[in-house]
Amino acid sequence: MSNSRASWKKVLPTAAAAAMMLTATMAAAPAQAEEKPPATLTVIASGLKNPRGITAQSDGSVLVAESGEGLPGCAAGTRCLGATGAIVKVPFGGSMSRVVTGLPSVAVGTADPTTVNASGPAQAVRSTTGGYTVLAAFGGPGTPQLRTSLGGSAKTLGTVFRTGDGKVLGDMVTHEATLNPDGGDINGNPWRFVQDGSGFLATDAGANDVVAGPGDGTTSTKYVLPKNGTAESVPTGIVKDSDGTLYIADMGGGQVGGSRIWKVPPGQQPQVLVSGLTNIVDIALDWKGDLLALSYSSSSLAGAPTAGSLSEIDLSTKKVTTVPTGDRLKQPSGIVVDTYGGVYITNHSVGTKGQLVRIWY
Repeated sequence: MSNSRASWKKVLPTAAAAAMMLTATMAAAPAQAEEKPPATLTVIASGLKNPRGITAQSDGSVLVAESGEGLPGCAAGTRCLGATGAIVKVPFGGSMSRVVTGLPSVAVGTADPTTVNASGPAQAVRSTTGGYTVLAAFGGPGTPQLRTSLGGSAKTLGTVFRTGDGKVLGDMVTHEATLNPDGGDINGNPWRFVQDGSGFLATDAGANDVVAGPGDGTTSTKYVLPKNGTAESVPTGIVKDSDGTLYIADMGGGQVGGSRIWKVPPGQQPQVLVSGLTNIVDIALDWKGDLLALSYSSSSLAGAPTAGSLSEIDLSTKKVTTVPTGDRLKQPSGIVVDTYGGVYITNHSVGTKGQLVRIWY
């Protein structure tokens, strides 16, 4: 694990360990971005607490995972566990409501509580058995020892779990501590997941891998993403196309031009589809079949984050086109395309003044 990980703790909120090498059977296509006309951004919901991933539902609504604010009143510099994580539902054309509250959230207290950066729910989908399936991130670093020290209520941090009965469907923190697939520091920090049959595939930004879980509590390592030069991969967004092809984004160590998007056809190993992007924190497939890539910051995460950006990638030609959003994307975190083709992004995702915005372009 290199010392560079401290620079992007602010984002995920922990970083990855050194990765094992994969053989890339497809040559990387350097990103040559073109621009579209200026996009229109509309704020759909505000006052979100560390909003993360978004899920589109068949009724036109979207779900937003809120990582919460840790424990309100936590002393500055002290790590505290609270029950402020939530799932927010936003109907198409309607007002937001928190459909699940009281989920575990951990954060280090800050002098200004509106700037607190919490770990907690990072993605939620409606479960076929009722309730929701939730992926909870765990910054810290993500070790079993740290989680245990926070008390029994922290048991779902760093896992994919089910609301209602709290059943853990897969524990990425334990997986990382037990197997350490990349051979680096122990650091489990899952970020996004897709459903895979009756189970799931989850990216782990702290462990540099993709973990498979059949849904019975067991896990296995599906892929380990290699470094980009000396930069850790830090896997983030993951989506599955209708033909079963996976697309996985990485942050490339928070370096300018270090991010890659990987393509994984069914039965094959990851192949680099596009490289040369910056700080890709999430991805989505749009109604045209193109891939949308969301950048958390256009500059190196060794310094303060600058405006984020949105890119459209033609999967046939690998052409990258920038969607002009000016400086209006500030520390964005999640992206989804709804059933009507609308693009939603969680904006201002660090702190308690987060937004859900819709983009037209």
